[in-house]
Amino acid sequence: MDHRGGLAVYVTSHGFGHLNRVVAVLNRIPAEIPMVVRCGADLFDHWRERLDRPARFEHQLWDVGAVNPLGASSVTDGRATIERAMANHAALLPRIDEEASRLRAEGTAVVLCDVPPMPLAAAARAGVPGFALANFTWSEIYAEHAAGMGAEARAMVHEIESFYGQATAVFRAEPALPMREFRNQIPVGLVVSKGRERRAELRARLGLGDEQKLVYFYVGRYGQEDLAWDRLAGFSGIHFVGFHEASVGPLPNLHVVPAAEWRGADLMASCDAAVAKAGYGTVTEAMAAGTPMLFPPRENFAEHAALESALLNWGGGYLVDEHRFREFDLSEPLARALATRPGPALYPTDGADRIAESLVLEIRSRVVSGGLSPA
Repeated sequence: MDHRGGLAVYVTSHGFGHLNRVVAVLNRIPAEIPMVVRCGADLFDHWRERLDRPARFEHQLWDVGAVNPLGASSVTDGRATIERAMANHAALLPRIDEEASRLRAEGTAVVLCDVPPMPLAAAARAGVPGFALANFTWSEIYAEHAAGMGAEARAMVHEIESFYGQATAVFRAEPALPMREFRNQIPVGLVVSKGRERRAELRARLGLGDEQKLVYFYVGRYGQEDLAWDRLAGFSGIHFVGFHEASVGPLPNLHVVPAAEWRGADLMASCDAAVAKAGYGTVTEAMAAGTPMLFPPRENFAEHAALESALLNWGGGYLVDEHRFREFDLSEPLARALATRPGPALYPTDGADRIAESLVLEIRSRVVSGGLSPA
């Protein structure tokens, strides 16, 4: 299929944060620029809910992320992560040349990756500018786990580093790890879809008065069966709002809204505080909205250190130790959060605009100059 002058986007299927970050950029790309999004097919419906411009979707998996034990997304299983990554890495290596041929044949103008490394190598082989959008690399994540697992594991990490090193540049999305693999780093601040403040609409939908406090609640798969749901139900005057019911069934003060009508960023901007995992999306949405956030620790995942540091330095982040979080022993930190008015975000919040502008200029310059690879 001809894709001449288009943008090819490769997105990891490890979590929704990458999807949400990339879609904030893609919604700013003019509709006349052809676009293909290559990711796991299980995310296609979520893409279609969030992407407001035309795009073609293709099922491709270029990385496997990290392994989290079932029901414990705050913990990374280092050995299982490296074992799965090594098997995937070996299987995908032969596909790099095939993908380079595809990029040439389709007349792709620019490649954008968040943050699979191999498509950047394919872009380099195809003579196509390849940009990463990232606040961490998989080589940074894998390095600490691979250190004690032998030469083959360490060699995989070094090869991933070399693939990232072939990128034209990385759009450095804060808060970020060093990402020394990239020689050319373009700082862009926060890459976030700013939410619409819909507080009055939300209160009316839930039948709540102004005296009731609203808390955005997003804990994902954080060991939900072990959480003390009865204690959450005991909070007086506080109503939690999210996209999933408790594992024990409905609670009187935990409300579920449809993802097709509400986005996490909208809830973040419409609530008085948040209780959430500290992923890239929740952290940047909280900072952009000025909404204080309670969050649990995360073990064995290097990115969390940057996210935690940013939340605490911002002044609106409240770290709750794992035991207290599991027990929903949140009364004291939640009271402090509800009384807090955090300052402005630590970084500029227009990163998505900056990236989209850069990509459009690069695409149009290659089309005008005739710099596209021949089919």
